[in-house]
Amino acid sequence: MRFPRLAIFAFASISFGCAHYPDVRPDDTGINSVIFRTERKGEGFREAWSQAKSYCDDVYKNFPYKVKETSNYVGNMDESTYNAAKTGSKVATGVGAAAAIFGGKNESKAGVGVGLGGGIADSALGQDYEYTLTFKCK
Repeated sequence: MRFPRLAIFAFASISFGCAHYPDVRPDDTGINSVIFRTERKGEGFREAWSQAKSYCDDVYKNFPYKVKETSNYVGNMDESTYNAAKTGSKVATGVGAAAAIFGGKNESKAGVGVGLGGGIADSALGQDYEYTLTFKCK
């Protein structure tokens, strides 16, 4: 009975202990980067900063300092079309949810359809901005 508990604890420690900074790309020059995709331009600093702090603390026992941050559109469609479609999908999801909750019988059914369609569109549009935070650990 003791071995299964120990194995479960070890597996949980390994699984959850390593995921503090999955998007950090260390560099031997001391200038590191956190790179990941976001839905909107300018989003990402909080998540990137959290990963940079964890990385610097775990590896060097010190604190990160921002060198630079960028957010670039990397999608396949025109950027303004992407942004308009992303906004439309969020609106459809919200309006559909409101109609499903607060509407009558027919409105609720329509609301579920609209909300579901908005959610599917939002998922299909994905995350077409690449956010990069460049930092040093000091």
